[in-house]
Amino acid sequence: MKKVVFFTDEKKIKDALEIFNIRSFSGEKVPFKLHMGEKGNKYFSRPDFVKKVIKSLQSYDIKPFLFDTTVAYQGERHTVEGYLKLAVENGFSIDKIGCNVVIDDKGITYKIEGREYKVSEHIYNSKFLFSFTHVKGHVATGMGGAIKNFGMGGVTKETKIRMHHGSRPIFTKDKCTYCGICAEVCPFGAIKIVNNSWIHNMKSCFGCGVCVENCESTGLSHKDLEIQYALACAAKACVQDKNVIYINDVNRITKSCDCDPLAGPIICPDIGYLVSDDPVAIDKASLELINNIKPNIFLKENKINPLKQIEFAENIGLGSSSYDIIDI
Repeated sequence: MKKVVFFTDEKKIKDALEIFNIRSFSGEKVPFKLHMGEKGNKYFSRPDFVKKVIKSLQSYDIKPFLFDTTVAYQGERHTVEGYLKLAVENGFSIDKIGCNVVIDDKGITYKIEGREYKVSEHIYNSKFLFSFTHVKGHVATGMGGAIKNFGMGGVTKETKIRMHHGSRPIFTKDKCTYCGICAEVCPFGAIKIVNNSWIHNMKSCFGCGVCVENCESTGLSHKDLEIQYALACAAKACVQDKNVIYINDVNRITKSCDCDPLAGPIICPDIGYLVSDDPVAIDKASLELINNIKPNIFLKENKINPLKQIEFAENIGLGSSSYDIIDI
């Protein structure tokens, strides 16, 4: 059984870290992986609490630096320069947080389950990592947690694009009943059913795979891999054989992710914070705590089951879904 520490008082962050041998990180320069927010988003990780965590780490002679990667879609976070500028606007700078901010745009190839993933250089070259994740909903994976923080956030934009493209739908005419469910659930309006014809707008398709997930006739399949499985594999490529501590911020829980400028509404009351050394355990605990208050809320809101990424991750050996909650 993996340990997952739960607390609501932010002052207890050091007590939680002590349970996971934080002193073994002493003297190390360590990437502190987090999403620093999209322009216009109001719900991303709070800089004031991130600062408290950074100060706690520095008290152990750890040298953390805030870290993320550029994104595949167009916008400020598409380039290193643009992301650094936006990070400052959102409250993440050396002056406000007390450590450097690094955005990576280069990667090194790592093979998992027969496929190649380009892991960001700073993650690839680090033996120690921190993960700080704001848990929220997500249009393609149901939920964004620790697995997604590395599975999408720890790889290069080229790998992100390939993962999304691989999850695009392939249409099998003989199996389609033209029920229209795929068009109904598509978040981007990329599918239409017209006069018993299935019409797919490739330019509008995000590669979220929600249409395939909800197809009742098996008329749709993924071009390559279901994105939730690819996500688990990419996360494993990032963290395998490394010493990692994961912090999940299970507050300000929105329907959509921190990449969405209009991520609201809040769909679950604030819960608290979780810490673990296992990404599967911490995400499973986060999801179950949310479901205890709002049963299956991510599935209901985003039409995709977030438990799948957790099960895939466990199946490929990323971690364990069996955990004990330690309340401090």
